[in-house]
Parts: sequence; C-alpha cells; structure tokens
Amino acid sequence: MAEKKKGGWINRLIMGSEKSEGYARSTLPSNRWELFWDIFKGRFGKLFYVNILTLLFCVLVFLLVFLMNGLLATYGSQSAFSQNIGVGYPAIPDISGLVEQIDVTVKQQMLLVLPICLMVAAVGISGGAYVIRNMVWTEGIFVANDFWKGVKQNYFVVMASLLLFSIVFYLTMISIGYADVLIATQSGSVVWLTIGKALSYVFLGFTFICTAWMITMGVTYDLKFFKLLKNALLFSVALLPANLLFLVVACLPFALFLFGGIGTMIGVILVLILGFSWFLLVWTVYSQWAFDRFINEKVPGAQRNRGIYEKVSKNDAEAIKRYREQLAQASRTVLTRRPIKPITDDDLQLAELPQSYGRADLQRLSESREALYRDNEEYVAAHKDDPQYQPTEAEKQFEAEREARKEQARRELEGKQKKRKKDKKEEDND
Repeated sequence: MAEKKKGGWINRLIMGSEKSEGYARSTLPSNRWELFWDIFKGRFGKLFYVNILTLLFCVLVFLLVFLMNGLLATYGSQSAFSQNIGVGYPAIPDISGLVEQIDVTVKQQMLLVLPICLMVAAVGISGGAYVIRNMVWTEGIFVANDFWKGVKQNYFVVMASLLLFSIVFYLTMISIGYADVLIATQSGSVVWLTIGKALSYVFLGFTFICTAWMITMGVTYDLKFFKLLKNALLFSVALLPANLLFLVVACLPFALFLFGGIGTMIGVILVLILGFSWFLLVWTVYSQWAFDRFINEKVPGAQRNRGIYEKVSKNDAEAIKRYREQLAQASRTVLTRRPIKPITDDDLQLAELPQSYGRADLQRLSESREALYRDNEEYVAAHKDDPQYQPTEAEKQFEAEREARKEQARRELEGKQKKRKKDKKEEDND
C-alpha cells in the first residue's frame, strides 16, 4: 500500500489524495462532477484560448447591443418631454407611452441585424463547442486545429439553430415592447398584458434552452435538422428542472451584468477570461450525462461514459499488488537464477581491430571472444550451486503453478484437436 503523503490544502486541491496502490488511476475522474473539475483545473489555459477564439466571433453581437443602447439614449435625450411656449409657462404634452414607443421602434430596426451577427457568432460557437466536447471525452486536442475542424463539421447546424433562435427572439422582444406601449397608454387590460409578457419571457427562455440542446446534440450526433429540433424539444421538456439549474450555473459570468457598477466590471473580466468556455463546459458535461443516460445505452455500438473511469477499490489495489509481486517473481525466476560473472580488469579482454586489419586480426578477435565465453561458462558452472542463486519456496511454488497451467493448456489444446479430427472424420463418413 502506498504511503499517504501529507500536504497543504493547495497541494491536495491540485494533486488530489494518495490513498491506494492504484494512485494514478484513483486521480482520474469517476463521475461528471470530477470530470468538470479535472478539466477546469487541468486545462485552464486551453479553456482561455477557446474563450478568446469564440469571443472574437461574438464581437458583432456585443456591438449590436452597445449600438442599440446608445441609440435609445440618443432618442431619449432628443425627445421633447416638456416645451416652453414663450410666455414663461412650460407646455406639458401627453407623453404617455413615448418612452415605450421609442424602445420598440429602436428594437424593430436594430434587431433586424441580429441574424447576421449570429451567423458570424456561429463560427466561434461551433468551433468552441467541438473543442469542449473533445475535452469532455478526454481526447487529445490542439485548440487551433480542432477549432477549425469543428467549424467545418458543425457550422451549418449551429448557424441554423441560432437563426431559429434569432427569429423567436425578435418576435418575442417586439411583442413585449408593444405590450409595454399598451400598458403605458392604458389601451388594454394591464393584468392580461402582464401575463402575456411573462409568458413571452418564459417562452424565450425555453427557446434558449432548446437552442443549447440543439448545439450540443448537433456537435455530438449526425442528425437531420428537424430530427435535431424534435430531440431538443424532448430534452428541454423532460429535463426542465435540471435544465434550469445548469442554465443558471452556466450563465453565472453573464448574470453579473445585471447588478451594474462593480458587478458589471467583474462580469466583463470573467467573460473576457472564461465566459463562453465556462458556459460550453458546464452545458456539455451536463448534456453528455443526459446522452449517456437516454440515448447511448439504446444505440448499438455507442460509447458510454467517455472520460469517466472506475475507481480502484481496496480489493483491486491488493490485486494489483499481488500481480506485481508475481511479475517480480517471474522476472527473478527467468533473469536471476543464472550466475553472472562480475566485470573485472583481468587478462581476458576482447581484442580490438586496428583501422587497417587483416585475416590474422579477425582470427585474434574470434579467439578472444571464445575465451571470454569459456571463462563465463566456467564461472557459471563453479557458482551455480551458491545459495543466492537457488530458488525460494515462493518461487518454487510459482514455477510449479506455471508448469501446471502450461500442462493444463496443453491437454486442453490436444483435446480440442482430437475433437476437431473426430468431427471432421464423422463429416467425411456422412
């Protein structure tokens, strides 16, 4: 049993605990949580690299949000919410719903560009999702090479998924905007309009979950688009509580933007360092668990639990120890029974050939080799009965067991050969 090494908290956090003979195997992830942590701490640099590549292709989306907010601020500053009529008294017009009308007008115009921005973002997301999937499968990766390989294989699936989401996002945001206008102008039932807004937000969140499933499923399996959409809808509905939990965890770096001030600053830093990689890693680990549980076990030949290893139990560790002892005995039986003469600087030396040599030199070399061989054989004959070269009781038992296994295997082979000849003879007689 390996001795347990004591270390500080940081050492245990990074290296894990040494508890068994199978220490190297005991450090491998045995469940999804350990797999996530193993990737996060062991491949942080590659996660950062993937995040930068993905972020580069999502710049247009951030630029669109920035321009839309800037345009809203510009319209707000230029709108006449009050006006002086020239005699010292301001005229206060009815501005009910003006802010909401400006908001919905700007969104109607600016969000038309969203599909184009998402088509560019699909390049980064398809490549990043492919690299993260290979990490979860514990495959060897080269980030740049695998990133573009993922783009080549998965771009159209990811692009179609994002385009579908952009259409739903546009229609949902416009409907919410008009609901705000109607509420502000008191042109409808506030209760029903508020319920409609809430349902719109719920539908938008459900669509986002469905899109995330479509992306990870499209990167993992080769499916037609409508089959992909159907399966994503099923997973979105059937695993709704788990979907909400892991969606919240995956969106933590982006959720900091909602707090404003210092929260926004921290959110920007986290998104620049790890935001997209964090989201893809959390969702991919979760989705691979779902695929193993609901899909891979029903697909013939599909590999399950990629990246997951069984823990080495105490009994297994003892078996490993016994196996190593048997190997040591076998190597001793084969290699250390024969006496070996120590290397000494005596008169017996191997003749060296000069740069220009003839037949006599070759004859002298051959004679020196034969003399060395005879001297070694004489040493073996003189020391073969020494105690250190005699087998121990454990080695004798091991040798006897090995000979018994060899004899049993020989008898089984002879029996199979006789049976085969007998069957062949019966077939010939028939």
